[in-house]
Amino acid sequence: MTDPFEQMAEPYERQTPRPSFVRSLRASLVEALGLDPLTDTPTIELPGRSAMPSTSTTPATRADLTTTPYLCVHDGAAAIDWYVAAFGGVEQMRVVGDDGRLGHAEITVDGARFMLSDEYVERGVVSPRTLGGTATAIHLSVVDVDATFARAVAAGATTLAEPEDQPHGARHGTILDPFGHRWMLSQTIEQVSIDDYAARSDGSGFRVLAGPRAGQQYTDGIWAVMAYTDPDVGIRFVTEVLGFEELVLVRDADGAIVHSEYRWPEGGIVQLAGADANNPFVPEPGHNGGLYVITQDPQAVWERCQATGVEVIRPPEEPHYDPGGMGFSIRDPEGNPWSFGSYVGGATE
Repeated sequence: MTDPFEQMAEPYERQTPRPSFVRSLRASLVEALGLDPLTDTPTIELPGRSAMPSTSTTPATRADLTTTPYLCVHDGAAAIDWYVAAFGGVEQMRVVGDDGRLGHAEITVDGARFMLSDEYVERGVVSPRTLGGTATAIHLSVVDVDATFARAVAAGATTLAEPEDQPHGARHGTILDPFGHRWMLSQTIEQVSIDDYAARSDGSGFRVLAGPRAGQQYTDGIWAVMAYTDPDVGIRFVTEVLGFEELVLVRDADGAIVHSEYRWPEGGIVQLAGADANNPFVPEPGHNGGLYVITQDPQAVWERCQATGVEVIRPPEEPHYDPGGMGFSIRDPEGNPWSFGSYVGGATE
């Protein structure tokens, strides 16, 4: 005869505790042990996270080194919703711990990226609410500062400074978001030279001084254009494999690329676009000629290319016209040739 208790029994399943219980228990232990939550709490491993693993095999290089604002907030999920509603942001991803806390999230606003997480007091990661204020501000460039400012205030932001034209050529407005972070919303309204900025600031109590590299242009006078049958593939290739940095990417209502700017970290701009018979700047895909990119570290670019298995036209070599230099050539996914070299120069034959 079957045991009725065995029939009634349910299989054992591990249950995840409620996030509120986890936070309450952690706070109780910190208090009971007399620990300072910012400095004395023992280091622990973060709980498992639900993000998908990265599929990228591209090694990190100098081109990957950027500065990105990383915010800590007291309610990560609510903060994401607020930044989407107030700034028109787009959530790119989020990483959620087993205890319910937001371990990491990424948001873009008109192409500008910032990151955020919930508090991890046990690791010294605390929000402005816990700190009682913030010592930093995030400068965010927007298309229409008045509209963005009004939307943010309507969504609950505190006004610190109404939008106003500034002597440096931008219109600024500053707000404090509901999570304690200060945002300087900025819209460029004119291009102002440093000399003009200094003249406009005369008598304001501040002096405007030019740095040693003031006025340097990224383009070096030449702006190359590369056209692709599938421009999104081209974008991924030049950023993820070659190491270009995205500055501007503008699409129309149908998703077609209207304008783009991708900067080589050591100077120079290339524009990527799809085929468009009405755009005189865009050549026919597959008939772009070749681009030669000067870099102080061609070996690093070569290693990235090797890691992704691109077609090699010319392996690394010391050109006869560039003794002491190193260069190589590859083809991108649509067959366009790209050459990279240190180009020390000096030979005339």
